[in-house]
Amino acid sequence: MKLLTRIALLSCLIFSVYACNDQRKAKNYNEKTQVDDQALPFLQKGIQSGNAEVKLSELALKNSQNVEIKQFAQMMINDHTQNGKELTDLASKRKVNIPDGIDTEHNRILTSLTTKTGADFDKEYMQVMVHDHEKAIGLFETVTDNTDKKINDLADKTLPKLREHLKEANAICAKLK
Repeated sequence: MKLLTRIALLSCLIFSVYACNDQRKAKNYNEKTQVDDQALPFLQKGIQSGNAEVKLSELALKNSQNVEIKQFAQMMINDHTQNGKELTDLASKRKVNIPDGIDTEHNRILTSLTTKTGADFDKEYMQVMVHDHEKAIGLFETVTDNTDKKINDLADKTLPKLREHLKEANAICAKLK
């Protein structure tokens, strides 16, 4: 009898731990997200990467002496703040758990950039911008045919800006070499 009780308790514990790892949970535990498995990571990663672009660009405004990089950084702050609001509003309406702050990878990058100055800072910041925009374009392209029209429309609206950001970041990087 004790063995059956222990097995039952262990089973409950395992299922409880597994249930806690559900990525599709909504803010309110009684609600389920209203997006598919394609749109969920798009919204969550889109918000986090946008937050990271803003944080990194705020640092660039303070640390860079290059006027072109400062202008680029200000454009990043403006565009990604606006896009972040749109993504957050959409995620909220779809009951998606909205991530706070930036992800671990971007925290590491931010820490690394805070130790750089001058040309070293400028090169690393711009390389990160190129890399992040390549990833963002790929992320946004995954939902251009999503069944949720609002998600699809937001991706279609944002992609040209992301491509322009990438083009400008590549041009600035080429000048820094």
